[in-house]
Amino acid sequence: MRADRAAAALNRIRLGMPRAVEGSFAALVIVVLGAVMSFKSDVFLTAGNIQNILLQTSFLACAAFGMTLIIIAAELDLSQGSVLALIGVVAAETMVRNDNIVLGLLAGLGVGLAAGLFNGVVTAVLRVPSFITTLGLLIMARGLAREITAGNTVGNLPGGWKAWWSTEFLSLRMPIWVAMGLGVTYHVILRYSRFGLRVYAVGGNAEAARRAGINVTRVRLTVFLLGGAAVAVGGFTLLGRVHAGQPNAAVLTELFAVAAVVLGGTNLFGGKGSIPRTVAGVLLVGVIRNSLNLLNVSSNMQDVWLGVVFVLAMTSQFLRRYLERWANREEDSAIEVEVEHELDEELRVIEHAEDSVRSATEQPPNPEGRK
Repeated sequence: MRADRAAAALNRIRLGMPRAVEGSFAALVIVVLGAVMSFKSDVFLTAGNIQNILLQTSFLACAAFGMTLIIIAAELDLSQGSVLALIGVVAAETMVRNDNIVLGLLAGLGVGLAAGLFNGVVTAVLRVPSFITTLGLLIMARGLAREITAGNTVGNLPGGWKAWWSTEFLSLRMPIWVAMGLGVTYHVILRYSRFGLRVYAVGGNAEAARRAGINVTRVRLTVFLLGGAAVAVGGFTLLGRVHAGQPNAAVLTELFAVAAVVLGGTNLFGGKGSIPRTVAGVLLVGVIRNSLNLLNVSSNMQDVWLGVVFVLAMTSQFLRRYLERWANREEDSAIEVEVEHELDEELRVIEHAEDSVRSATEQPPNPEGRK
């Protein structure tokens, strides 16, 4: 009995290990890195530095929330950084020219939705791979941002804009609250709506989803629209933090968003993931960047270490897949043994039936008239 219980406990640990790694990988790295940095720097665990991490990653979190939906649907958006800069430029230019914050917000939101619509139509309707589609938009959006501003920064935004984004609630600045609100909204959409179930279905197996009656094209188009809306909110949070539209802002944001999503545990190949996991991935990216600054690492070496983050993201992805195969190996072997046993039983039944038929045909027939 004790041996059976021990074997059952080990089996539960083996089966639960992939899920534990998948769900807590980023959180575990944050804890370890935080413990190390608490000894390296007296500033790291202060309330001001923690809020600084949250503030600096607020626009990245918004982009990553949109990227989460897109990746779960087995697509990719490489245009986020350029579109985010274009949104900030258009919103700032509209506010300055019209002295109207609402018009600026509508213009920026329109740019985000237009970018999402472009990616969705070309990818889902015209069947162009999302990698190619969004890479093209990355180049076009950055060029438009520079053309609109002639390469200059758009400043002198209305005073109400800066005042609102500088407001604190429960000691947290507004960009943080906006990012949190977007994350909650997208979590509800993914977890508790019928559309969220369809996103998982399309990302897991698009052909099976199509046969089940799901409009795969519509789901993919909607996912890109939601991604564009998320980038628009991210553009507003960045504009609210720096108070200027910059055509060269948010470079490589799309890569950091992908890294954050994958580090958090979302499957890069679609069908699996969640917003809370992405939050952990975003915080990990923010902690790494903040730690490098506190350690006075040069900007060139920061680029090197941030490149390591991307490699770490893919390494964690393959580590989780390896653990899943390892955890399911013995279970698959047990299933194979059970299937072989059932096949042997069926063969014995068939052989017994054949022997009975053969015996009946070999018996001499009953002579006529014999009673």
